[in-house]
Amino acid sequence: MKPKKVSLLFFVLLIALSPLASQQFNSVPLDNQSYNVIDLAIMRGLVKAPSSARPWSEYTVKQKLTELLDAAPGALSSVEQDIVSDLLAAFERKNGLDLFAGRFHNEYPLKSTRYSVEAGLTWESNFSFNPVEKAVGTVNLGNLYTAGDLGNNFSWNFIIKGGFFKIDRKYLGEHDNPPYIDPKYGAYDPANFAGTPPYHIGDHYYYYDIPAPGTSSVYGIPAYFPYTFSKPWEAAVFPPADLGGYGGWPDTFAFGYEIISEINTSLIENRLQFRFGRMRRDWGPEGNGSSLFMNAQARPFVAVEGTADPIEWMHFSFLTGALEYQKYNNQWEDADPFQNLFSLAMLEFNTKKRWHIDFGSATVWPKRFDLGYLFPVNSNFFYQNNVGDFDNLALFGNLEFRLPGKAKFWASLYVDEINLMESPFLNLDREMYAYQGGIKVNVAWLPFASVVLKYTKIEPYCYTHEYTETPWNRVPQDTSYVNNGESLGYYLPPNSDELLLGLDSMPLPGLRAHIQYQMVRHGADFGYGWVDGSSQNDKMPRKNANTTKYFLKDGVYQWNHAIKLGAAYNFKAQKLPLSVFAETGIVITRYTINGDAGIGNEGDYEALDDAVYRAGAGFILSVGVKIFP
Repeated sequence: MKPKKVSLLFFVLLIALSPLASQQFNSVPLDNQSYNVIDLAIMRGLVKAPSSARPWSEYTVKQKLTELLDAAPGALSSVEQDIVSDLLAAFERKNGLDLFAGRFHNEYPLKSTRYSVEAGLTWESNFSFNPVEKAVGTVNLGNLYTAGDLGNNFSWNFIIKGGFFKIDRKYLGEHDNPPYIDPKYGAYDPANFAGTPPYHIGDHYYYYDIPAPGTSSVYGIPAYFPYTFSKPWEAAVFPPADLGGYGGWPDTFAFGYEIISEINTSLIENRLQFRFGRMRRDWGPEGNGSSLFMNAQARPFVAVEGTADPIEWMHFSFLTGALEYQKYNNQWEDADPFQNLFSLAMLEFNTKKRWHIDFGSATVWPKRFDLGYLFPVNSNFFYQNNVGDFDNLALFGNLEFRLPGKAKFWASLYVDEINLMESPFLNLDREMYAYQGGIKVNVAWLPFASVVLKYTKIEPYCYTHEYTETPWNRVPQDTSYVNNGESLGYYLPPNSDELLLGLDSMPLPGLRAHIQYQMVRHGADFGYGWVDGSSQNDKMPRKNANTTKYFLKDGVYQWNHAIKLGAAYNFKAQKLPLSVFAETGIVITRYTINGDAGIGNEGDYEALDDAVYRAGAGFILSVGVKIFP
């Protein structure tokens, strides 16, 4: 039998053998307000927690919102009931052309099954500027989508976004790339690489183009709050002057696109879900944007994933996908060392109301046909060693305790690489990990409101990885924990910490408002006082892995204090297919340096303000509009 016929037969059997359901199983985007409402409902003990592998399907979101409306009498205020009802109503579709929603939808009942087709469009424009830095940023995207159901258990979705951008950058300085350390030859040496003489293994000779040590430019994006901007375009942008070329950044007016797509199936009363798609994801119980190992701010990538709920209080989620490379200068040279796949597995346990615990592993592995990582029941931890330790393995875990109706506390740990036998453990660069602790408190007198306080620390070299030589790749591979130049995990760079305090609320149906203070401290990755391990492009010097770290005291550190206030409103109640967003605030930037004026000492630190590391303050205003939200 031909492969295409086998695949078709497989999906037909999946549909035929599954119970009937009349819901779509496409994912709900992570910026949908339903996620915040459901998260607060779980904290208040009103909703049973689903798997924390997001995005959730439309089926799951509607199920949890309905469960919330059916909660005990008096559990929701009248405003909260209206908010939940509006969120549920947004998923309703009427047959035919709906000009208010900007879409066409039609369902075709076929005896015991269903078939539906939908197409629509949206437009969104965002403008942000910093008058102090004279910097602007604008993202303008039109979204065309088509989606539907094939039978009762199979859904599909295709979105293409196209538009134009201009994002001003500020040149900060140069970052000295450390020498490449090879396990056989030691430090980078042109005699051993670049083909003179050729690198050899046994009787086989290989010519490598190893990235040479040198300098790279470091930029800031002053029109946006620190560490909040994530590229909304694919590998490259296209300026009008060179539409056939590939640009790395829209420093001038440029066009770009992005494709989001998925096919989904749900079986056994939604206890077994599968997805094959390209989108942004967020895994972990703390809410979108807090995950240390699969964060909502990470760039989308194609993956096969699934979630199994064998019993109500246990969930198992898995994923394997292909990571993408970032375009810098030459599309071939940039792609050569970034031929990586990514696997992730997570096991979760939830008690009825109070406890959540999860743990799992993630692996970045150079591309090859390898069934071990594709098999979800296998352990990435052990398999990585079974196949020769070519891959970048990470472990993670989350623990959450809830006081229903009042608050929740959580602790998260991501381990990239540690050696508990080395000393001094806390001061070695080779101990690469990240951790987070936080508390979220329910604000009873405001609808769906909470105050969050969290602290996050990303150790030096975390999310990075040295070049890995493999028998099947032409050049050593960069297996860092990144996708398309941005971290798969937390949005902060290595050698950083963050203290965040914020209030978030939905005072009225269609309105969401927030106020937030954020302090981020980060080792400088440019200039004369740069701190090793502070850039995701840094590589651990394996020949001298016991180098030390002293946070805030081993070089120059940047301190950013950001205070911001924002709100978003949907004009659905006014019969307008429009939503708006605005955010404003200030960013205060300071620098410190080792007080002994010597880099790498353990002494105190003092304020620094010179031509390279200049202190200052900026004012940021961002506004946005979305048509057919």
